[in-house]
Amino acid sequence: MLEPFLRTARRMPLERLHWLAEDLGKPLASVAYRRRMVLANLARAFPEANARALAAQFYAALGQVCVETLKAEAMEAKELRDRVALDGAEALRGGKAVVAMAHHGNLVWAACALALAAGAPVSVVYKTPHVARMRQMIVAIAERFGVDLVPVKEVRARLVHSRHEARIWTIVADQRPGRSRCHATLCGRRTAFFTGPERIARALRWPVYYLSCRRAAPGRYRCAVDKIAEPPYREEPNGAVMERYAEKLQADIDHAPADWLWSHDRWRGE
Repeated sequence: MLEPFLRTARRMPLERLHWLAEDLGKPLASVAYRRRMVLANLARAFPEANARALAAQFYAALGQVCVETLKAEAMEAKELRDRVALDGAEALRGGKAVVAMAHHGNLVWAACALALAAGAPVSVVYKTPHVARMRQMIVAIAERFGVDLVPVKEVRARLVHSRHEARIWTIVADQRPGRSRCHATLCGRRTAFFTGPERIARALRWPVYYLSCRRAAPGRYRCAVDKIAEPPYREEPNGAVMERYAEKLQADIDHAPADWLWSHDRWRGE
């Protein structure tokens, strides 16, 4: 039953899908998944704001991202380029760079737009989704736009094998990390960050860039590639690169609070 519905949905104009997401999202927002976590995170990050109003905006934005991701399975490269403006990609033309991303705006579209514009192979480190249909969708979209997906468990081996290639290693670094961590301030709180982008950059002696993704209008985004660190790293204290990453992420969150992934248990154990 699900697959025929998804095939029909992918053929719909994106504007129609946005309307459906908004129409269905309003009654579902009150019982949406992880609502308590979303409200708690927003209340702590923006104590002077209306957490319930921000939560409603978050679920509306999340609904848009969901249908946009579904649509990407059938989207042509020309349409994606039209919908995602990407500034600064020329800095990556020679490859040999690390790009740090975040769950802000439309992560999938941003990564695909980067692969189309970078002029070098783009490898994206990702956690394999538990849901089979989600795995299939992510793989199909990646293949469609030339994104090389690298499961987390395979990163070390791939890095050793391709360390001399002019490649762009792209890492989503805003989720709660495992044992390898450093700390920076985010949303006024001491926050642990995954050190992967910094460790890879130091090992390969490559620069680090931040890829921002901000919603310009429904179904349209403006992304920007900004350098946040470059070798040599000898005088840089450990964690300095991720502190700059946190500052860039904070700027995106402040610009559009509802567009970050507040349903993630980001500060557990902090």
